[in-house]
Amino acid sequence: MEPLNELLIRCGQDKDANAFQQLYKLASPRLFALSKRMMRDEVLAEDILQEAFVKIWNKAPSFASGKGSAMTWMGTIVRNQALDKLRMAKSRPVLADEGDYETLDFATEELSPDSLKALSDDTQRLLHCMDHLKQEQRECIMSAFYYGHTHDELATKMEKPLGTVKAWIRRGLEQLRMCLSVSS
Repeated sequence: MEPLNELLIRCGQDKDANAFQQLYKLASPRLFALSKRMMRDEVLAEDILQEAFVKIWNKAPSFASGKGSAMTWMGTIVRNQALDKLRMAKSRPVLADEGDYETLDFATEELSPDSLKALSDDTQRLLHCMDHLKQEQRECIMSAFYYGHTHDELATKMEKPLGTVKAWIRRGLEQLRMCLSVSS
């Protein structure tokens, strides 16, 4: 069993504070990076991370390792916490400059062998399935789910009709769902 899964299960079943400490130590750097990427502000990202770990502790009993990895589950909590904060502030993440290293191109580059080895099986299956999508579908899904952009923002950014962007996302998600069900 993946170490993070085991730690999260111990937090949920036994309310094991030592397991939670280890979980925080192992997972917080990656979750902080996700929060910081979305918020574009280190102080806000720290707040998001703290609030997310409170939710992780409280919701740990609902984690089901059979449905996915602990990192994916916790990443979803961090992402939702960040999106909630952005909605409350009535703002959106700032788009990266063309020369910025955190553009969509950077996020979708092929991973190094060391990075790939560290990814969970679920993430590897998802990346495999993402490779089978058309470029437009992949870009829309990454922008919507990774960067938190709305369909309207994507339509404007890509200079495409809103219905086209929605169709790309819907069809892409259907293809991902089918691919993931076959590969699991």
